[in-house]
Amino acid sequence: MLLDGGADESLKPFREVMCEPTRTQIVRALSAGPLSVGDLASILRRSKSATSQHLHVLREAGVVSARRTGRVVNYSLTTAPMVEAAVEVLDRAAAISAV
Repeated sequence: MLLDGGADESLKPFREVMCEPTRTQIVRALSAGPLSVGDLASILRRSKSATSQHLHVLREAGVVSARRTGRVVNYSLTTAPMVEAAVEVLDRAAAISAV
């Protein structure tokens, strides 16, 4: 049975994450808790600019949210069901690769 329009639309955040490796790594990193762009860039070994571009896509898709504290913007995962499903898939993939 094919997905209807509503179900297909609910998968959009999941596709935005799972179909791009850097975004997948960002979600994996944020699953431990909020991080700044600088922290994420360091973890990913990418520039702040490139990291910010990926965060922008994730924010537009409703995967992450941003919170400013002074000059620092910290990003965290939203509690959307598809985001939680993506984290679960990433956790399982990490566990399988560790074996």
